[in-house]
Amino acid sequence: MDTAVVDVAPHVFSAIRAALFTEGLRLCLHGREKEPHFFEFEVDSDNMPSQLEGRTNSPQKKPKNRTHEKTSSKHNIVKRHLANCSRHSETANLSPGNSIENSTPRDVRDAVCPLWSLPYEEQLSMKAEKVQDALNTLVRGVKKNCRRGRAEGGCADLPKWTSTRKGESQHPVQLMGIVRSPVIDGYRNKSEFTVGLDTNGEPSVGFNVGLFRDGVTAVSSPSNCRHISPVAKCIATAFQLFLRSEARNSVASGSCYLPVWDKRKGAGFWRLLTVREGRFSPKSGEWAGWVRHSPPAEESAKHDNMSSTDDLPVASRRDHGSLQYPQVQKGSEVMVIVQVSMSGYDSSTVRDACVRAASALRKAADHASPDPFPLTQMLMQIHEGVSNAALPDAPLLDLETGRGVSGQENVIHENLCGLTFSLSASAFFQVNTCGADIMYQLVGEWASPNGRSLLLDVCCGTGTIGLSLARNVKKVVGIDVVASAIEDAKVNASLNGIENCDWIVARAEDALPSLFKHYSPLVVPKKMTHRGQNAFILESQVPSAEISGSDDELPIYEDGRRGRISVELSDGCSAEYEYDNIVAVVDPPRAGLHKAVLLALRKQAGLHRIVYISCNPVSMASNCIELCTPQGPDGSSGGAPFKPTRAIAVDLFPHTTHCEAVMLLER
Repeated sequence: MDTAVVDVAPHVFSAIRAALFTEGLRLCLHGREKEPHFFEFEVDSDNMPSQLEGRTNSPQKKPKNRTHEKTSSKHNIVKRHLANCSRHSETANLSPGNSIENSTPRDVRDAVCPLWSLPYEEQLSMKAEKVQDALNTLVRGVKKNCRRGRAEGGCADLPKWTSTRKGESQHPVQLMGIVRSPVIDGYRNKSEFTVGLDTNGEPSVGFNVGLFRDGVTAVSSPSNCRHISPVAKCIATAFQLFLRSEARNSVASGSCYLPVWDKRKGAGFWRLLTVREGRFSPKSGEWAGWVRHSPPAEESAKHDNMSSTDDLPVASRRDHGSLQYPQVQKGSEVMVIVQVSMSGYDSSTVRDACVRAASALRKAADHASPDPFPLTQMLMQIHEGVSNAALPDAPLLDLETGRGVSGQENVIHENLCGLTFSLSASAFFQVNTCGADIMYQLVGEWASPNGRSLLLDVCCGTGTIGLSLARNVKKVVGIDVVASAIEDAKVNASLNGIENCDWIVARAEDALPSLFKHYSPLVVPKKMTHRGQNAFILESQVPSAEISGSDDELPIYEDGRRGRISVELSDGCSAEYEYDNIVAVVDPPRAGLHKAVLLALRKQAGLHRIVYISCNPVSMASNCIELCTPQGPDGSSGGAPFKPTRAIAVDLFPHTTHCEAVMLLER
């Protein structure tokens, strides 16, 4: 077993590992990151394929790297292979019309789903390792802050949870495991395709094969991308054929041609194609039973894709153990949004071209194989910015008629957790419906709200989390900075007959302090929930839904709303409160929560439980360091610190390097 230290950027690591795996080499991240941009690898040189030994490579610029002086002939081959993989990811600037005879061929899958060639079990192991590294970073960060606090005169003790006991896990905060995605291939319910030119200069609809900052602007078809659905591939192919037909007809007839967007010039008409799908997945219930319970012995032996423990989901050991991509069914809906830049183009020419585009897309949907599908909405989004990232309120037109439309009126619908959600063109929704169903059920279990809880849904988006838990709480308060998302949340609440929700358009850091100030007097103080000398006594102590296993045991009044909590005081008087506790669920963007939000969450004494959902384990670790570090002489300055009690990874993005992490914080 040989060791090498190679200089690569962190985002290149997965591509290198995938490439080595295809050659039969074994590579693993050894320990933790040694220093920024340098990783130590262990390579099993004894099992190296013999055909690699005679491989030669064309002379190219030598990438920066450093290795231990001790090497062998096989070890040199490994280093050369790593260097080639790094060059494959970081060089070969392809742009339309450029000669590519001396360039390394690029596979678009390496850019958008770099783990496509790895067995799913291996993908899950890598992602679980990534989340565990983030948990280790959390522990190290809290320890570092405590040491700094003591050095500066504070005397807060190091939390006990940051240390391990003999015989326990080597990690103070141990990842429980990773929940696999029920569907591995074609799982995305939303796909955004770039419209541009391929390496031959022809109009293409798909993905960029590299980064624009590296000079790569060529676009390649998504036909071989494993994470894209058959419906989206069908639409992308049809739109690409339409654009190429338009170009040929323009040359033949001399008519006006609407070109595709050229990133280098910042000019063009056709820019982006977005496909959204709804109601292609089975209703709630089927996924939970599939992943959370052990199958019969004979089925387990046949598929070998379940956990032997009911409490912990487990990764599938075989790719074919996954469920198939959901097929077109009654009620399925598809939305297509074509993004264009109108600047400098004649309106009548644009109108005629859009009508032809709509006709081509509808024809493709009607003749799709094996099952035709409906095009419920076909919209045109007008955007004049440099990048394709349009604002949520960008103008929308009907692609066929050219009539201006409202984003909230032209929608499709999706089923999740037994509810129906209305999705506008710009609405955020998890791209993996099947995986999100499992994740939200898990969040509900960990949040453990009961019938008298106040649930704060921070960064609520379209309200999926809050609405899925609304039936188990007295009230939901959702907060999001995007006004259109809040409008979608209100529509979704009405669509499902849910009335115990309030929705606020604001930055969380601005809204939380006033919310806590308003609701704190309505929450039973913590000291009232325990019997003892000079303590208050609850008139009725009802077990939570988590303990009882059913919400039916909680008293519900005739109007369906749970009443106020009556508390008997020690002097014989009584007091009434609306809520017995506050539960917060946070699902921030990749950058994490604003520091003001963290301060507000920590200062609220009535908040004892936070469920943190993150698509970026690094920012999650950074935020949780702030929430979990003791502050001041007694450790509770700015609020008592939280303690991480559970953590699990959920793979919503097979074949990519990303996954979701869910952590439970308590105090």
